[in-house]
Amino acid sequence: MADVAIIGGGPAGLAAAVYTARADQETLVFDKGGGTTRDVDWMENVYGFPEGASGPELVDVGQEQATKFGAAIVEEEVVQVGEDGDGYRIETEVDEYAVKGIILATGASYETPAIPHVDDYEGGGVSYCVECDAFFYRDKPVAVVGAGNYAAKEAMMLLDYTDDVRVLTNGNAIDMDDALLDQLEGEGIPVIEEPVDHIVGDEVVEGVELDSGEQLDVEGVFIALGAAGGTDIADMLGIARDGSYLDVDEDQYTGVDRVYAAGDLTGGQRQVNVSVGEGTTAAINLLEDFRGGEYIDYKKIEA
Repeated sequence: MADVAIIGGGPAGLAAAVYTARADQETLVFDKGGGTTRDVDWMENVYGFPEGASGPELVDVGQEQATKFGAAIVEEEVVQVGEDGDGYRIETEVDEYAVKGIILATGASYETPAIPHVDDYEGGGVSYCVECDAFFYRDKPVAVVGAGNYAAKEAMMLLDYTDDVRVLTNGNAIDMDDALLDQLEGEGIPVIEEPVDHIVGDEVVEGVELDSGEQLDVEGVFIALGAAGGTDIADMLGIARDGSYLDVDEDQYTGVDRVYAAGDLTGGQRQVNVSVGEGTTAAINLLEDFRGGEYIDYKKIEA
């Protein structure tokens, strides 16, 4: 039996692995590859990387640090998780593992809009993260695609960078609270319900064309449809959800004995720095559960 299973090998999972492995807990990080961090070409707002870093680079250095302290990267996909006596059974497509505690860090995949070839423009004007990329569109015309409260809030956030913002519901009915609609109107942000036919531009976004043939000149298109969380494993364990996200407390505790969750799977700010902090919190509190007291960093004591 291993001590800790961390399901997900992004920033949250690897940060957690550093702490559990340093505390002399046998740690397995299940990571089949992929993930939103690996898909990011470049980030300039990650602590410790003043020149910026790519998503794959961040994952690589995280793996290097976690394995340095003894964590093992298991390149297998988890297909089933269940209780097994006082611990848990992890089933992958090739093997089974018994563990005492679990940290879920599977991340969240972003919902894509029904706009032809929208994925071709990712990194070239299409973004799924205002906080990550709005900086690059200062004083430039931008659009937010979405019909709900999330889209309204993202549009309001963009006003910190540019005054030229509009919301495109892409033919979907507006599903925003009245207070948010009033805010958009007060800030002069139009909400356009006409469907988007396609994005205009060869390699980068130059605009969007609506079904009527009208072209809106924008340089950035921010997708704000919410995130489809990897919640199947959580459902197997009976973890409560808040929509597409797991419902955790301030300790990242799921309410299921010795099971914690961190990162994009729990909602909130989808930022690498936040995920690292949540992974750290989850690990420290799981270790406290194991010992029934305060967290001890044994590697530090030995030094």
